[in-house]
Parts: sequence; C-alpha cells; structure tokens
Amino acid sequence: MIPKQLRIHAVLIVAALFMILIPLYNQSPDSEKVEQAKPAAVEFLGLIDGAKYAESWESSAGLMRDKVTRNEWIDKLNKARNLSGALVQRVQKSASYATEAKDSPEGEYIMLIYESDFQRAEDVSEYVTVMLEGDEWKVAGYFMQQ
Repeated sequence: MIPKQLRIHAVLIVAALFMILIPLYNQSPDSEKVEQAKPAAVEFLGLIDGAKYAESWESSAGLMRDKVTRNEWIDKLNKARNLSGALVQRVQKSASYATEAKDSPEGEYIMLIYESDFQRAEDVSEYVTVMLEGDEWKVAGYFMQQ
C-alpha cells in the first residue's frame, strides 16, 4: 500500500499539472483559425516590406488605427526599416491564441511570431497580432525586436 502522505503529494502534483497544462492547451489556436488569420499577416508584412506603410496602416484593424495615428505609424516604420534594411528571410516560428489582449476589448486574437533576417539586422523577432474584426482577420499590432 502507498503511504497516505505520498498519495497526497501525487494528487497535488497531478492537480498542479492540470492547472498548468489546461490553460496552455486552451491558448493554443486550432490550425484552422491560424490558417484563416495568416493571410492577413502575410499581406500586411508584404506591404511593410514594400515600404507601403500608409497602406499597411489603412489595412489594419480599427483597434490599431485608434492607438497609433497614420503619421506616427509611417514615421516609426521608416525609422525601423532604415535601421534594419530590406528583408532577407522570414520564417514563422509560432502562433498563440487569446480572447483577451492588454488594453484591448475581448475578442479573438492570434499572435504570429516570425524569426527574420534583414540586411543590417539578423535574428529579429517580428510579432504580428491578428484579430477577428467582424468576420475578417486584420492586423491589430506589429512589433520588431532584436
């Protein structure tokens, strides 16, 4: 027979694992939603890669346009891309799903993370947050980090 104290520890360990793993499982997007959201991110990144910053802002979700003006967006991207240079390579590394985002309304959000190399900056992580706006996926955020 297993001692009572060992059984209690085993139950607590199993409970802790469930408390950790269940939220992680719930946050992983189903592949169908990622495939639906990905074209919005790819199109958006293509606009940025082509230095069509105003068009990228105009194609973004209302949430993003409410948080950053068109001129601020263009200015920030000009500075970032002048430092990094042109895109050399981009590979999607991960996708995660959430129904909440900081300072944003409840909804469906998919964060796509790309590992990218640019002419003057290697090993750059690009974070593209895509949200479901009505029945269409649109980019709600973009961030580069080296």
